[in-house]
Amino acid sequence: MQQRPLNLSLSRRVVTAVLGASALLGSGLAAAETTLERIQKQGYIRVGFANEAPYAFATPDGKLNGESPAVFRHIMKQLGVNEVDGVLTEWGALIPGLKASRFDAIVASMYITPKRCKQILFANPTYGIGEAFIVKKGNPDGINTYDDAVKKNLKVAFVAGTAEIEHARLAGMKRSQEVTVPNFAASVATVKAGRASAAAFTSLTAQDLAGKDEAIERAEPFTFTHNGKKYKGEGSFGFRMADTSLRDAVNVELAKFLGTPEHLKMVGEFGFDASNQPEKTAEQHCAGE
Repeated sequence: MQQRPLNLSLSRRVVTAVLGASALLGSGLAAAETTLERIQKQGYIRVGFANEAPYAFATPDGKLNGESPAVFRHIMKQLGVNEVDGVLTEWGALIPGLKASRFDAIVASMYITPKRCKQILFANPTYGIGEAFIVKKGNPDGINTYDDAVKKNLKVAFVAGTAEIEHARLAGMKRSQEVTVPNFAASVATVKAGRASAAAFTSLTAQDLAGKDEAIERAEPFTFTHNGKKYKGEGSFGFRMADTSLRDAVNVELAKFLGTPEHLKMVGEFGFDASNQPEKTAEQHCAGE
């Protein structure tokens, strides 16, 4: 593996700075290197993710896996970037971490919403999916949907920063009914301890969590409509506002790859199929369509 240029000696940094300053003075103006140019030169990119199977998660041996990382690695290879390094981050810290340059992309299958589009750029969606509740075994409070929570005035657990919070409020849930926690494991623990009647996730996350713990189950059926249509969230990769060239290059490669037999086989490993193909562009989601 090529040695990464992360630990330059002080003298080398000084020489580089002097040469760079001379070049700027000589030319008057110099184009700044874009993030796309930098990651292509160095051969790797750092990305932020939150542990949420099957979208993006760390395996027991510390490898980054899931729908979003698998698709992102393929796209990066097409752009000449052969390595993707993951930075494990709490969900609510993903956007702040990206804006603070802790990493160069969010690779966590993040839903594209108008609110998030005011903070970061999104590539076009890589998947679409509905939502679901996790409840105690037997669903003792009889809660399947946001509407049930509203009618019965029940509490629901949410991971901080997730789109499910916005959807619950659209359905009429009060803030006093929200139990906000830092991660997905804490959501499940909140339900099991009886501090909330349900926890809200995407349907695949709910399915994955229920399959790992006999004390909980996925509540069905779950429905949520918005603007007269059954809601389907669509998610993708996030970038800093200045990184339009990187986002545009990713979109070009996504258009070639999504829906191909290679793509469907790749994401099939994580429970996705042709029914999870996106229906809108990032621009449409950002406009609230």
